[in-house]
Amino acid sequence: MSADVWLDGSKLTFGGSNQRERDVLTDAILTGRARSVYIPIIEAIDPRLMSRFLAKIGLEVLSERLLPVDGWNEKIVDMTALDPLRHFARVGDRPEKWPFSRRRIYGEDDVQQEGDDGYQVLHEFTILCEPLPEPGQLDLYAVVCIFGEEFAINLGEPEIASYERWLTAHDGTSPLYISDRLPLPSIFE
Repeated sequence: MSADVWLDGSKLTFGGSNQRERDVLTDAILTGRARSVYIPIIEAIDPRLMSRFLAKIGLEVLSERLLPVDGWNEKIVDMTALDPLRHFARVGDRPEKWPFSRRRIYGEDDVQQEGDDGYQVLHEFTILCEPLPEPGQLDLYAVVCIFGEEFAINLGEPEIASYERWLTAHDGTSPLYISDRLPLPSIFE
């Protein structure tokens, strides 16, 4: 069962959200039925290092998606809009930070069912292309999920607000679960 946990001075305190849950929890502890406690803690990550890691992954994901395009390698190398991200991934000195989105979209131990078989999704990724108000301009986001934790990074500029607006407009649905087609000609215009 889940329980509320908090620090009370130097003491770790457990409790239920209502009297019935508190009674069940107390009984489980006193009778020995509850022999272990699991407290999930989201470990802190260094945001700068994570941003650099996501920048590298984002460039790889974009390259993988562009493989079907003739001359894709030269087009990516010549795409000056990616230069700031490439520099940040390699060196990490400028800009000082490159924000990213982080949220859990499913449990890291979740098992997906397909017929009689179950499997775990270790990682998945996509590119989200969002038109900008300026004609012919796009925001490109690499969206990566690792063990149920979704990360998104803007490949063009160090901002994440437009991704958050996109999530709000799509009721929090991950771009991983919408159309996975990249509008190839438009990103090279």
